[in-house]
Amino acid sequence: MEKKLTVNEALALLTMLRSRVNDLRNLRNTVSTKERYFGYGTTDKEKVVEPQYDVKIVDKKVTELETSIFHIDASIKQANAKTEIEYIVDVGKLLEPLV
Repeated sequence: MEKKLTVNEALALLTMLRSRVNDLRNLRNTVSTKERYFGYGTTDKEKVVEPQYDVKIVDKKVTELETSIFHIDASIKQANAKTEIEYIVDVGKLLEPLV
């Protein structure tokens, strides 16, 4: 689905998408497994790691979000490259030494 956004909307969306990507990366790296130990009271405890989420699905979603971030960011930069502002400035005066 294609939707036109203002630059402000796109920037807000980028913030949310980046936050979501970070959440999913944390999920993929840490919370996606559950560890259980067996053999209480003995020196030989067996550790069982059970996946809670399919890593491929999480990775696919992260990649999808990162691709969207790239396209939105590129669109904003392209719009900025075309947009001109009117601002009269004497660069020499602004950058002149204090002395």
